Amino acid sequence: MGRAGRRWSLLVAAGTALAVLVAGFGGPGPAGAQQPVTLNLYINGDTNIFDLWQKGFIPAFTKRYPKYRVNFVGLLHGNGSDGVYDKILAAKRAGRTTDVDLWETEPGFVTQGIPEGLWVKLSAKLVPNITKVPTEPLEAADYYGLPYRGSSVVIGYNSQFVKTPPKTFDDVVAWIKANPGKFTYCDPNTCGSGQAFVTAAIYRYVSPAKYAGKGYDAKEEAAWEPGWKLLRDLQPAMYNNGFHPNGNVAVLQLLAQQNIWMASVWSDMGLDFYKRGQLPKSMRFTQITPPLIGDDSRVTLPAGAAHLEGVLTLLNWLLTPEAQMMVIDMVSGYPGIDWKYMPASVRERFKDVAKGFSPYPNPKYLADVKRLWHEKVVAGQ
Repeated sequence: MGRAGRRWSLLVAAGTALAVLVAGFGGPGPAGAQQPVTLNLYINGDTNIFDLWQKGFIPAFTKRYPKYRVNFVGLLHGNGSDGVYDKILAAKRAGRTTDVDLWETEPGFVTQGIPEGLWVKLSAKLVPNITKVPTEPLEAADYYGLPYRGSSVVIGYNSQFVKTPPKTFDDVVAWIKANPGKFTYCDPNTCGSGQAFVTAAIYRYVSPAKYAGKGYDAKEEAAWEPGWKLLRDLQPAMYNNGFHPNGNVAVLQLLAQQNIWMASVWSDMGLDFYKRGQLPKSMRFTQITPPLIGDDSRVTLPAGAAHLEGVLTLLNWLLTPEAQMMVIDMVSGYPGIDWKYMPASVRERFKDVAKGFSPYPNPKYLADVKRLWHEKVVAGQ
């Protein structure tokens, strides 16, 4: 190990040991006893997620722990993520701490940084409340990311026109054919809910697990051809003879205007639009079997973060009922902790949609899904 690597390891070890030894796990000290510590948070997302942090989490956290202040850096739709990763990597290789104390980013960056030793591997010793988190999403990130909220793609339908909601993907396909022009999904290159419908067509004929792991072989994509054929056959029955809008919001707007009666939508965005009165009162949301894709949103702690104690305190607080109810109330997301820790009223509200989700294809396969959809489904239209 070179000098820079040894210095990085010493910084990480010392910082982590300090964090674990903090009395009361970062509890608030006497007001005015010291200058506040500023934590630098880099958050990827849309404006609703920025509001969750800036209007919900941050004010509540700093009130509970007045020794901390927060500098929030919003990365709209992930713009600027490459630069953040490069900054963390450069600091590690130089043996310096980084001013990125916490990062919410795409899984691909986390996976890319694991061999470089860029992240703190989380545990109950570092984050006691992590014991409330289901093990599956923790293991999916190899404990290098903390799932603090989640969502899945579901089927949104207008019950005024859809009297019998679909229970399976085949039911959705049959409904589309019987009601031409009243369904669409967004361009999968612009939103996850479109990716969900496209991958559901592919998963109809293959095992999702084969494409969700770390391996990649383009030859395996030959098995997707039945899915592409199904999607091609559905094109004439889509809204406006095969129109796929850009983005999740555009699909919700078509539902709001009743131009379409059914679509694949993100659970959190659909429920939030409904709560705000931006969808008809007759809108309903349901998950089909097998479920459409979804994911847990994770925050990652750089191993060379300058303020490990404070960030571990924040991570532990994110898994408290106070923070998790903000996820529910502000963005209609799923909690990061197990549903059994949530009030019965919350479990009742989400009972039709919170039924697990299918895995995303890994980043390489997903890139091919988006590219091939254009080539094999919409080319020439």
